[in-house]
Amino acid sequence: MTETKRFFNPVGKSVPRIDGRGLVTGESKFTYDLKFNGMLVGKMIRSPHPHAKVIRIDTTKAQQLPGVKAVVTARDTNQIKFGSNEYFFPHTVDQLALESEKVRYIGDEIGAIAAETEEIAEAALKLIEVEYEVLPAVFDVFEAIKPGAPQIHAHCRNNIGVILPVNFGNPNRGLRESDYVREDIFYSQAAAHACMETHVCIGQWETYSDKITMWISHQAPFKVREALAKCLKINLNNIRVIKMPSGGGFGGKLEMLPMDFSACLLSKKAGGVPVKMCYSRQEEFSFSRRKHNMHYKLKSGVRKDGKLMAITGEVYADGGAYCSYGPTVMAAATMRIFMVYNLEHLRITGYRVYTNKPISGAIRGFGGVQSGFSIESHMDLLAEGIGMDPVEFRLKNITGPNMVTKNKMIISSNGLKECIEAATEKSGWKQKRGKQRHLARGIGIGIAADVMGSKMYKSHESAGAIIKIEEDCSVYLFTGAADTGQGSNTALSQIAAQELGIGFERISCTAADTEITPFDTGSFASRVTFISGNAALLAARDAKKQILEIVADKHECKAQDLDIVAEEVIVKADGSVLCSFDKAVELCYSFDYGKQIIGRGSYNPKTTPIDFRTGEGNVSGSYGFEAQIVEVEVDTETGKIKILKLWDAHDVGKAINPSSVESQVEGSVVMGLGYTLFEDLEFHNGRVANASFAKYKVPRSGIIPPIETIMIETNDPQGPFGAKGMGEAALLPTAAAIANAIYDAVGIRLKELPFTPDKVIKALEEKQNHNHKDEVE
Repeated sequence: MTETKRFFNPVGKSVPRIDGRGLVTGESKFTYDLKFNGMLVGKMIRSPHPHAKVIRIDTTKAQQLPGVKAVVTARDTNQIKFGSNEYFFPHTVDQLALESEKVRYIGDEIGAIAAETEEIAEAALKLIEVEYEVLPAVFDVFEAIKPGAPQIHAHCRNNIGVILPVNFGNPNRGLRESDYVREDIFYSQAAAHACMETHVCIGQWETYSDKITMWISHQAPFKVREALAKCLKINLNNIRVIKMPSGGGFGGKLEMLPMDFSACLLSKKAGGVPVKMCYSRQEEFSFSRRKHNMHYKLKSGVRKDGKLMAITGEVYADGGAYCSYGPTVMAAATMRIFMVYNLEHLRITGYRVYTNKPISGAIRGFGGVQSGFSIESHMDLLAEGIGMDPVEFRLKNITGPNMVTKNKMIISSNGLKECIEAATEKSGWKQKRGKQRHLARGIGIGIAADVMGSKMYKSHESAGAIIKIEEDCSVYLFTGAADTGQGSNTALSQIAAQELGIGFERISCTAADTEITPFDTGSFASRVTFISGNAALLAARDAKKQILEIVADKHECKAQDLDIVAEEVIVKADGSVLCSFDKAVELCYSFDYGKQIIGRGSYNPKTTPIDFRTGEGNVSGSYGFEAQIVEVEVDTETGKIKILKLWDAHDVGKAINPSSVESQVEGSVVMGLGYTLFEDLEFHNGRVANASFAKYKVPRSGIIPPIETIMIETNDPQGPFGAKGMGEAALLPTAAAIANAIYDAVGIRLKELPFTPDKVIKALEEKQNHNHKDEVE
């Protein structure tokens, strides 16, 4: 029998993933793999029109089909709306579990069917008779805001669902005092999450107990519970949400979908049997959430010495039919700049616009991908305008440690300068920049910052954890955090083991079960390591304190003079050993004490809510930073872009698990490559035109370049053992770094994503024609 490898002091070590073996062997059970006696298959009834009134729904024929067990429509719901930014933006709560009077995009849900098999359910869908009054539709942002455009929501004038103004200082004066002012417009396309696992859930509403159980692939199971309780009018303690292993989320599994409500409603109507709902790949592309396509207008000014004087702009985002996470996306798109650049004068207004297209929502980076491309491309153009190296320009204007930004963000640790310096040194920036055009090769930079959570959803953003130590010295960690593939169960177990002073392999982790584990807001905004990690640390500290108090009592000393190191209780002063960890636990459960060891931890970061009228507020307990440099080669005959190498220097605070950190960076970078080079969710009259992997291109292994991850450790004073979150930031500057590298290589400036070969060829031809015209003149 192979002896288990011991991992003492696991923080900072690449310990194996807790769930690794099950995932790679296929033994892990995903939601789709679950089977229950009598389980039915559910399918959604969807609108074929982008905009229409629902006049009549007749389900009679479908209900009479043998094998059909239940049909639900809006009449079976409580007509209560749900949304994702309800606390700060109650007017954006605009979607019903099933629409009753009006549909607003192709695929809008008006009912659901449960049957014995998928084939019967599909056949039943064809028997549903729906009478619509088709209404005029609008698909373009700028058409939607014109007077007289079709009104998608009655409460919303000119189809503008969210306006976020950010205004600090005196931008007009800043522009007047600038030596160089320029304007640019950038466009970022819509994109899909492209998770390998589509949306799937199983809902069971037991008729005898009136209790709901939902098995689901989700990033925020407690948000699921909350939404079910609200819309189905049932108490929280009658709802259990069990998060199953996830085949990817990236923001797409961060909120409720009508199918989640429908699974429960169908179950109740079918007599309490479980109902499984699973999107097909075509449904996933067409009817789930997507990235906001965004127009980003910027006008900025700089002095000759490189001082960034003022930035102004407007952002127009296509939100689709419902609001979803619109306010948060717009906040990220307009306010993240304060984390990166030390600005006095800024005025940017964000407009999220309703259209009759599928719903735009959260996606990795929220609005930071779009703003990162626009702002970091714009920064290079400003630097060029005054003849300054892009790296020198950024170093002159970035934020630093221990500062408060103009909009009251409190930055403690900040390794952005070190990230830039490390990335430029490793990449050979000085030796390559501007010196490889004869080879059609170039090098470019982009920088970014990200939050460690975001107080934009509830009055608090706390996470809880429990450590339970049994009589046989088994150690259990209970956390509400949702591991969606990023390895958070492993990282939180490392933190708990480190604080307890025991081997990592002792920890058994149970996560994201709303009936068993403490509350946690969810996995988003790079928050889990920082916030949930602190909760795990505090729970472990509490458990350790309880053990040491009993050992101290037994040995007639003070608990504060003791510690647990490498599974031994020691005296801090001289390192002498009093007993082993096992003996200490045995003592706790002995006749004399009989003490159960249950440690509790709760952590709520020290933040302040944003004033969305101005953009002022400290949204995160800490901030992460990074610099990314890309070297490219452009084929001027075909327009193809080859990424030769990418360097990513990341301020991670402290790498809890270096291997997982590296994997997170590489995963983000690969998503960034896809968005930059070819991913593009296309629409035709509101319908997704490329709803398959045959037509929607994603990065494949053959195009992935060498990626060098450089970890900058700044030991954040708020983070668990100094750690920060870092799941999203590596995605934010990739498009701009590539755009800047392409300009260095062949002298063309691409301002519209994705950078397809035809756009490259067109830009090269325009450059050639411009040069020819100059020669003639």
